[in-house]
Amino acid sequence: MRRRTAASIRCASPDLTNLLAREWMLDVPDTKIRTVPGSKFPESRLHIIQDDLLHPILGGNKLRKLDALMPALATAGITDLVTCGGLQSAHTAAVAAVCAERGITAHLLVRGERPAVPTGYHLLARMFGQVTYVSRSEYANRQAMFDKHIARATDVAGPDSKVRALHEGAAEPLALLGLIRLVHYLSEPAALGRGPCDLVTDCGTGVTAIGLALGVALLGLPWRIHGVMLAGTKEYYQQQQKDLTAASLSSFGAGNPSTEDASGGALPLNWRPRVNPRKFGAVLPGDVTTCRQVAQETGILLDPIYSLAAWEVATGMAGATQSRVAMLHNGGMMGLFGLAQRFPDQF
Repeated sequence: MRRRTAASIRCASPDLTNLLAREWMLDVPDTKIRTVPGSKFPESRLHIIQDDLLHPILGGNKLRKLDALMPALATAGITDLVTCGGLQSAHTAAVAAVCAERGITAHLLVRGERPAVPTGYHLLARMFGQVTYVSRSEYANRQAMFDKHIARATDVAGPDSKVRALHEGAAEPLALLGLIRLVHYLSEPAALGRGPCDLVTDCGTGVTAIGLALGVALLGLPWRIHGVMLAGTKEYYQQQQKDLTAASLSSFGAGNPSTEDASGGALPLNWRPRVNPRKFGAVLPGDVTTCRQVAQETGILLDPIYSLAAWEVATGMAGATQSRVAMLHNGGMMGLFGLAQRFPDQF
């Protein structure tokens, strides 16, 4: 399949043209968009952007965040990549898999203890990458942890190696470009088009929502991004928005008056709590039952940690407004295997 560059797509902004004129990991930015069946929501109002189908086991925003990043690493001659995440981190599994495809060694720093039986995303991480288990106390100081393990990876790989760190959730400017590219595709007439839209996404580090909002601002779309907060306070996500927006402007020199304010308030981005807030990773009674019901009624597979949060907000909005609502389904289904180990009675 051919790779799309700026030569084959029309952009509304010279800055956006320059941003998209690069090599991408994904051959095309296309994704399946469907409407929720049944009478609960008018078909024209609730859309599901099924990025969970991008890859049979790795699909979702993890690949979008690696879309521009992986070609850049290859161009830079990176031989070893060090990154981190929790036991059922989809990020570590996706990074390990795409690194293996490109001959890059992925060093995965996993928080906590080795499980008796690896499953789900952690099983994939162990298959594709080099896993090191890190104590929670060491993991708390990310920079010191990275420095230590980058030095170790350099010693093992030898003097000709080029080792690089990738922060948890790929929280860096290059990761935003794949989301901007996705927004450009979604704005095409054959996808969502350029009409008003509320787009909902679940958020761990917040990178996905910030990248989507930057794309919306650059294209001048009448859309608003709703990021459902899962792993931090609103202040945390606002700081992420401020830092990543400023870093992207510094790195790429792209923007317009609606994006150049790095104060955290300029982007068309609304940070929202879960419908039923809880500590990150917690599964409330009834969550698995709801996921099963949605799967049986719609064919859409959700997980209680991530995508259920976006589903609850998106369906609530669709039932309460005449506006068009879209949910970006970021995947996460492999995490069901780990949850089934923790909560066997619910399955």
